Amino acid sequence: MTRVRFAVYRTVGEARLLAGVLEGAGLSVEVRGESLAPLSGEIPSTETWIELWLWPGDAEAARELVSELEENREAAGQEVSCPRCHEGNPGNFELCWSCGLDLPSTLRPRLRAVS
Repeated sequence: MTRVRFAVYRTVGEARLLAGVLEGAGLSVEVRGESLAPLSGEIPSTETWIELWLWPGDAEAARELVSELEENREAAGQEVSCPRCHEGNPGNFELCWSCGLDLPSTLRPRLRAVS
């Protein structure tokens, strides 16, 4: 079985961040192209991009995880007012940063731990 290309990034940092999240969810990720990244500017930039490759059966789970991450990022841009102290909190916080009260669960991130 051959791996499929899942994503392409311009920097090693971006690629490694997503690879770490995917691996943390139990997916097998192969990172390709890191060795060419230092040559950016010396060779065409598209040749230095970093690729993430997955097994075909893992691609759908990876897409779902990326979608959840995007939703969490959007929630972080929103502000939630604490019901107790009325302090503003990023939408992806679980607890009020000021008083520690549990914030409404409808705005919490939906990422889940892998057992």
